[in-house]
Amino acid sequence: MSFTAEDISDIEFDNAPFGRRGYSKSEVDAFVTRIADTLAGRDDLTAPEIHHVRFGRPLLGRRGYDEQQVDEFLDAMEELFASRSGLGRATAVEVHEA
Repeated sequence: MSFTAEDISDIEFDNAPFGRRGYSKSEVDAFVTRIADTLAGRDDLTAPEIHHVRFGRPLLGRRGYDEQQVDEFLDAMEELFASRSGLGRATAVEVHEA
């Protein structure tokens, strides 16, 4: 599936289920903006950076974004960025001595 910067900018996530804090909305929103900017040629985010991103939790008593929805979106973006760069998904790198 192909995404444009505009598609990414329009992404919305549900709130975390009751009893769960979820991911910090401001941190997720900022990272999604970086993804959109990269697709528009204004940033240089990579598949490994998407793979390794970690988000904080919202303040106690507030609900952030649903973790599962965000994680599924990030998996799709990692796959997209890996295919654009010709690399597979983030994997261990083997080093062979000469």
